[in-house]
Amino acid sequence: MTYRTPVETQSEWLLGTANNLHAFREELWRLYSYRDPQNARLGAVLEGLTQAQERLLANTTDEFDTIAPDSAEPEDIAWRRCTVAYAYAGLLNAKAILRLQPAVVSATLIRLTPGPAYASPHRLAYFKSLSAGQEVLDEAVWKLRETAEHLTGPEPDRLKAFTGDAAFRMVRSAAVTAKPAEPDTAQKAAGPGAVVVASPPTRAASARTGARR
Repeated sequence: MTYRTPVETQSEWLLGTANNLHAFREELWRLYSYRDPQNARLGAVLEGLTQAQERLLANTTDEFDTIAPDSAEPEDIAWRRCTVAYAYAGLLNAKAILRLQPAVVSATLIRLTPGPAYASPHRLAYFKSLSAGQEVLDEAVWKLRETAEHLTGPEPDRLKAFTGDAAFRMVRSAAVTAKPAEPDTAQKAAGPGAVVVASPPTRAASARTGARR
């Protein structure tokens, strides 16, 4: 059996999570290509995203007290970075679920409203909701993959956007805007007078314990 280092294990789990969210994103794209709403399939996507949210939150809140916040060990750096990535992906995953809620309502109204379905104003709302959900999942996927590629060593600029000093602004931007946030637009979104209060980040358990899911 091939030995995998803690850093390699963390990277593998992050990529697995990214692939899982990407599969939901692709299913939304397939639903978008249908002329009529696919209620059961949309419900399956939302159920899957809800289950993914539970795993993301579990990987964010697991703690391991032996990891020092300023430890320079590669496995500790990797653990801290991927924990933040899970937390941010959890925020975006929750945002995607919210973006898809109008599609559920619109699909129901289309089914219950008499008249030509193609002319229904609910149809536009349905497809706009699916598109918004896809955009949010796109951001979650590339940020997880970006983190998986840079778990140790210098952080690339795009990774610093949510693990460095701009993290508070990025979180606020992701929570209140419909479009994926970039570092430069996140600062504008926060505004000159914005004050963001956040609790200290939790310290998660090491990959060596197998706590990640």
